[in-house]
Parts: sequence; structure tokens; C-alpha cells
Amino acid sequence: MAEKINIEDIELAELCARGDETARKELYTKYAAYLYALCIRYVGDRDEARDLMHDSIIKIFDTIGKYRPTGSLKSWCSRITVNLVIDSMRKKKRFETVCLDQTNENIPEPQKDEILKIPKTELMRMVGELPHTKRVVFNLYCVEGYSHKDIAQMLDIKEKTSSSLLFKAREQLAENVRNYIRRNGL
Repeated sequence: MAEKINIEDIELAELCARGDETARKELYTKYAAYLYALCIRYVGDRDEARDLMHDSIIKIFDTIGKYRPTGSLKSWCSRITVNLVIDSMRKKKRFETVCLDQTNENIPEPQKDEILKIPKTELMRMVGELPHTKRVVFNLYCVEGYSHKDIAQMLDIKEKTSSSLLFKAREQLAENVRNYIRRNGL
């Protein structure tokens, strides 16, 4: 489904590019919470996520003149934020290198009807508890829709490592889902 581009986004971006403080405040109010949640999904630490969200807002304001209405303003802000978060993690060398000799593509995933029984907040908590690198690859691949090739370039790892990390993340999430279902008698 194509993203809806609306005139309000275009006008808001143009006003922000001209330095209009009211427009900048509106953009911040409209997207800060979303961008903060996006940062938490990647780094898992609230203080670091807050800092990264603020850094991304600054970068958004600095580059908003480059926004072109080929997608929504929200998507454009999200992409800037994800790239900033990945750059920050790369600088801190927070990516472990894992290379499995063989990747089993038969990922033991729970059935869809089982997953639907689990509250969304619980699923998000499970994703948030994944080890850092697995969580980042899972988010980039499953949530943001990047390919393993793109992820490998972003994180400076091999494609096979990205695939292996995703496999391990899914395996761990599947186990957590099964344990939750068993504990709660679902």
C-alpha cells in the first residue's frame, strides 16, 4: 500500500525549512513520541533513546529542506532516525559478529492463532529483551523491511551474519512465545 502524502506534511516541512518556530514545535509534538519509541526499539535504554531522539530531531530540522514528498513526512523522519541510531551504534562498536556455519531456514515459529492470544505489549517486551544485535537486526528486517544486504551494509557485517542473527532472534522469540503460552494456559 502506497504511503499517503498530504498537503499538511508538505506545508509543515516547508515552514520548518524556513525556520518557523511554530512549525518546528508542531513537528516535534507530532513525531517526537513516535521517534522516541523507534529509538527504544533499537537501543533498549530510555536515556540513550531520548538522547538519540533529540539528535534525530536536530538532524531533521537541519535537513528538512531536502524532504521531497515522495513518501510521508513521518517515514522520512523515521528513516533519518534509524540511520542516526545505526550510525551511533556503529561508532560505539556495539555490534557483535556472529557467523553460524549453517542457517536452518526452518525457524520454529508459533502458529499465528497462538501469537494473536498474546498482548501486543507483551510481544514488544519480548522483542525489547532480545540481545542488542539480534534486536537491531530483527527490527531492521521484520519491522523496517530492510534486506539482509542492506542490513549488512548498514551494520558493516556480512549478509550471512545478518541472516544468522535474524534466525537466532526468531528462535529466541518463538521460545519466549511458547513459554508465555504455557505459563498463561493459552
